[in-house]
Formats: sequence, structure tokens, C-alpha cells
Amino acid sequence: MKHSKIVANVKPRLGYLLLLVCAAAILLPSAAVADDHSPNMTIYYSLNDPTSGRTHSDLAFWGNIAVAGNYDGFQVINTDTHQVIANYLCRGPQNDVSLWEHNGQLLLFQSVDTPQRNGEQVCSQNRGSDTTACGPVKSRNLVCFEGIRIFDLTDPTNPVYIKSVYTDCGSHTHTLVPDPANNRLLIYVSSYPGSSGPRCRSPFRKFSIIGVPLDAPQTSRVISQPTLIGGVPGCHDMTAFLAIHKMAAMCATEGQLWDITDPAHPDTAHPLEIDDPGVNYWHSAEFTWDGQYVVTDDESFTGTCQPDGDGKIRIWRVSDGHLMSSFMIPRPQGGIYCSVHNGNIIPIAGRYILVAAWYGGGTSVVDFTDPSAPTEIGYYVATTGRRADTWSSYWYNGKIYANDISRGQDVFNLDIQGDIQTWGHLNPQTQEDLSARPSLFSPLAQLALNTRGG
Repeated sequence: MKHSKIVANVKPRLGYLLLLVCAAAILLPSAAVADDHSPNMTIYYSLNDPTSGRTHSDLAFWGNIAVAGNYDGFQVINTDTHQVIANYLCRGPQNDVSLWEHNGQLLLFQSVDTPQRNGEQVCSQNRGSDTTACGPVKSRNLVCFEGIRIFDLTDPTNPVYIKSVYTDCGSHTHTLVPDPANNRLLIYVSSYPGSSGPRCRSPFRKFSIIGVPLDAPQTSRVISQPTLIGGVPGCHDMTAFLAIHKMAAMCATEGQLWDITDPAHPDTAHPLEIDDPGVNYWHSAEFTWDGQYVVTDDESFTGTCQPDGDGKIRIWRVSDGHLMSSFMIPRPQGGIYCSVHNGNIIPIAGRYILVAAWYGGGTSVVDFTDPSAPTEIGYYVATTGRRADTWSSYWYNGKIYANDISRGQDVFNLDIQGDIQTWGHLNPQTQEDLSARPSLFSPLAQLALNTRGG
């Protein structure tokens, strides 16, 4: 299988951390070195956490609340006051997060993909809580835990742990899919073989769907485990675009687009399969807000750092999976790990603009309004204190929020003009019908719509 050497070894972002030990001298340049950035990007504020030893992961937003995941738990940030208002320790790599509010109750969901001793009942503050020998899973009497944790974040200064849901092979990442017809939230849990979990043996080739009753989240449970086709071992990330009933599933060895018109029963048996032999690892994806294109992100493990190498974004037409172009940022990333990671697309009228994290390449802004000719129009690589090693970068209501593996949070200003829509919340892997007004369709996409008659 094309990528079996990766799938059979370690989980990508966990494996990457081993490289940090060898790269410490590179990641800690002199404080006298100025940050490298384009004129149109500046630091707004930083909440750096360089001495904790934490590994920072993904981000989610609800109103003026941002939650930044890390391998030891999560931080809750007030984006108006620029303050950390809660630092909740709850070990469970990699602790990717998402948020959802219902009837005044704000729920936080957290992915755990490294087995934790007693993790179903308690939140350990001890980094030594990880275990690689869980033993068998016996009904509800779990020897160890991995899967989804659920918290009540209604009082953001006082998170309350209310429920855990065990999932086979844990939860590397997850995607929220609202199911309002049934007054519930569905969680698509991405996981794949290669970890130490007791139900994580190859071939895995499935994922879990958790049903979260919105009026009783404490009764959440796994409701199904759809199978995957095409020889993929499992999925690393999934991005839903609810307005067009599509899921972009990035499944390690290839990308797939599924019909999720019935969200509890996604059509995984008839995917539109997209593939390119130049991709090293299918990691994540972002749809344009008109639904015409999808950007896929290749997490590279080769370290080639070449324009014609892997680790690039690729732009595909959603209707038929046609590859429009690929793109690598035009500067070195330190020679250690050359790869795009997590990002989203700014909802700006008449243009396609991607914001994304590129590890040692910092945060990049790429204009692909012409999908055949993407170009970088802004970037920021922090070097003061500790060099950027950026996990996630997302645009949210006028700012770019970056969660950096070792630095913590950096927030950037981007000087860009246009009709840009604002949001009430953002779970980056759940694209809702947030930018459906026709003025936000790009000229090229609108022409395509008109040509097809719809």
C-alpha cells in the first residue's frame, strides 16, 4: 500500500514530537533575531507558554471564548480581554477540541487518542498517566480510556467534566455534525491503526459516530461504526460542509468526498476518491465557502523542503475531483519538517483565501481565487523567544489565531480589504451555512454555477 510505512508506525503528530528533541538548537534561535513576516501581517498579542513543556494542538471558538487544546488539557481564553481565564489540566493527547451551545449550555468536546489509566472517570494532571498496556476492554469496566471527553463550559472559568465515550482506536481528531431534526449532535470520530489501544489493530478501516442528545449530553454513546472502502486504514481528519451535505475525509492514503445528506448514515460506500501519488499523507481539508473547491493538506514526513516535493496544499474541484493545482510556501521551514497542517478559508467576497499553519513555516495566507495559480500574500514566522512551530492557524472575526506546539497562542493582524463575513462561533472542521449570501461567491465560481445552471 502506498503509505503503509507511515500508517503502521506512529501517529503522525505524535511521531513528529520526537524530532523536536533533535531540533532543539534550531527551534531556539537567539532572541536578537527579528520575526520574519510580510508587511501586511503583524503580532496583535501573544499568550506564549514556552516553559510549561506542553504540546499545544487545536482551537475552537464560541463568541468571545476560545479554547486551545494541549496534550495536558486545555486553556480557555477571553478574546476580548486577551486573558487565559481557565487552565484545565486533563491529560489526553492530543486533546483536539470543539464547542457547541444548546439552550444556554456550552459543551466542550475533547479527543483522546493515547490510552489513559482511569481516564474514563478522572482527568489526570500527571503526564505519566499514559499507558501502552491497557489489557482487554471488558464491557463498561475499562482498564484504560481513549475516545471523546465531554465538558460543561457554561461557566468558562470553571469547566466541569461530565461524560466520556470510549471509541475503538481512540479519537485522533473529531468533527461535529449537527442533527437538529433529532435534537442531537453527531460526532464523527477519526482514528486509525498504529497506536497502542486495545481495539486498534490493522486493518481498522472504520470510524465511530457518537450521538449526543442535546438535552442530555451525559447519555452520549456510540451509535454506529461505518466501514471505509478503498483500502484506507482509517481517517485522520474530516471536514463537513453542511450547506452542500459533503464530508471531506482525509484518510491517510487517499482523500474521499462523502454524501452526508443523512448525517447519521454517511454514504461511505460510494465516495468520490481523490488521489495523487505526490501526496505523502492525507491530513486535513477545507472547502471554499461556495462549495466549488476543496483544499487538501499533505502532512509530509520526508523533510525535503522543496517546491516540487510533498507537504503541499492541493486544490480540487468538488464536482468531479479534478486537480486544479498544488502549492508549497516559498521559503524554508528549518529543514526539519516541511508540511502544511491545519487551516481555514476566510469568508471574503470575490476571493478564495486560505489561512494555514505550516509548522516551522509559521502561518501563511494563500490567495487561490484563480484555483490554477495559488500565491502567498502574507505570512508570519515568529522567531523571538522560540521559533514558530505552528499546529493550527485560523481566521476568526478579523484576526488570525495560531496555536503553536511550543510557543502557545499567537494572534495576528492581517491587513486585507474586502467584504468579509463575521461568525458567532467556529469549529474549523465543521463548515456551516455561514457564508451563503451570493455576494460571497467568487467570480470564477459564480461563472461555474451559471454554466451548470445551478
